[in-house]
Amino acid sequence: MQLTPAQKIIAKDRHRFRVVNCGRRFGKTILAIEEMIALGLHKEARIVYIAPTYQQSRDIAWEQLKKRLSVLDPTINESRLEIKFKNLQETESVIILRGWESIETLRGQSYDLVVLDEVAYMRYFWENWQEVVRPTLTDRKGQALFISTPKGFNHFYELYNQEAEDKQFKSFHFTSYDN
Repeated sequence: MQLTPAQKIIAKDRHRFRVVNCGRRFGKTILAIEEMIALGLHKEARIVYIAPTYQQSRDIAWEQLKKRLSVLDPTINESRLEIKFKNLQETESVIILRGWESIETLRGQSYDLVVLDEVAYMRYFWENWQEVVRPTLTDRKGQALFISTPKGFNHFYELYNQEAEDKQFKSFHFTSYDN
């Protein structure tokens, strides 16, 4: 799928942690899906997409992800929301969908990329980011893509401002019209 010019700016950035603050219908989830697939095609990758609830993961990204990967003849596990597919090196990559409400299930896992969708709506964000999610990126030197529409001056606002304190972070802001 062709990315818009604004989406390309985000996709080309090489910061480890990217925070994307955009209006509704900008194409945040499409960007995330394209990034997950691109990473999985170029290396043996473990990728997790996390929405506020497991049902939202299914509703927001599952069908789009299956459709985009259908040309690769993936192995799809509908009950676990997991897709495995061969990459360009003939090894296997996996994309897993999870819900923030069960974030503890990520303990002990390791990932190359974590996508957190609708971050502004995730409860106890900082605690779970520091204690559960960020450690999953340590072994593989993984990246995180945080995407959301804003919801006042909450933890997503603080996350958006992390680039001022941590050079691993880069924040992006676009409106719905920028798509």
